[in-house]
Amino acid sequence: MRANLSSVWRQAVRVIALAPVFGVFAVFAACGSASAGSETLECVGEQCNLECPAGSPDCNAECTKGAECDLACNDASCDLTCASKSDCSADCTQAGGCDASCQGQSSCQVDCTGTSGCNLDCAGGSDCEVTCKENCGGGCNGNSDCKLSCDSGCDIGCTGNARCELACKTNCFVCCKGSTDCALNCSEDEVTACDGGNGDVIYVCGRECPDASQCKFGTE
Repeated sequence: MRANLSSVWRQAVRVIALAPVFGVFAVFAACGSASAGSETLECVGEQCNLECPAGSPDCNAECTKGAECDLACNDASCDLTCASKSDCSADCTQAGGCDASCQGQSSCQVDCTGTSGCNLDCAGGSDCEVTCKENCGGGCNGNSDCKLSCDSGCDIGCTGNARCELACKTNCFVCCKGSTDCALNCSEDEVTACDGGNGDVIYVCGRECPDASQCKFGTE
């Protein structure tokens, strides 16, 4: 009888001792499953190679405080925030549909070669560049320097003391507001100037003059 009781106690002690260990494994498993595909990718003040999870419909990334950030969007539509003197690049060549917000004297390069729907919001003395196939746009203001290259259907709004250059084949326009330095270069159509109201100018090629309400200047 004593032998049986002793065996029972040994089993009970063993279960109690192992319970915290299994509890730790359970906590880690729960955290991993809860965070998968739901968190923003972050890079703060260091060099980072960020990659969006395969199969994710969208992906958010934030690079701040002097970060050097390379983002591979894979088959996701990316939202990239680049701020406080960071250097950021995003590869959106698979799915397109990338939006980049570049602030605080940062540098941003968005590669949407062969895809469409990429947009830029460049402000605060930043340097920004977007390359895409079609239907891309954005706003450029402050003392920023912005370049957009595409085939067709692209536009950019330039305000403040910003410098903007849009290079395309046809069906593009640049909105120039204030003392900006704007340029539209079209390889297949002639560039003409339209009245944007209030002394503003809209340069177009391969299309009619857009209404001033179609001009997007980003964060002002």
